[in-house]
Amino acid sequence: MESLAYAYIKPWDEAFDPFILRQGEKAFGFFYLSYTPDSRNNYWIGGFQIDQASQGKGLGKEALYTILEFVQQTHPQCQVVSLTIEKSNAHARKLYEKTGFIDQEMDNQEGEMIYRLKLNEGVRNIK
Repeated sequence: MESLAYAYIKPWDEAFDPFILRQGEKAFGFFYLSYTPDSRNNYWIGGFQIDQASQGKGLGKEALYTILEFVQQTHPQCQVVSLTIEKSNAHARKLYEKTGFIDQEMDNQEGEMIYRLKLNEGVRNIK
């Protein structure tokens, strides 16, 4: 609900687009893309979550690749994608690092770690 409210008020950037992740007709997750249109480096994946019943099945990894492909197709000028990770979420850190995201060794206002991926350097294939 919080992310849908953000989509309405757009607290960080000019655009805030929420998306449901699904396999067939079954929803299994959510994310949003927050960005400044036509920018090259202000694109943020946020709220990325997989329903507990769908975890451990590779859907998160598959969804992350799909999200990155979607960003590249719909925002071809985008060169950098960022996201934040709760410090206690070692599983997410491992997934993002294997994909090519790099820890920026800085935190946001909520104490979450900031990671960035340079799209022109390519997304690592961990399939």
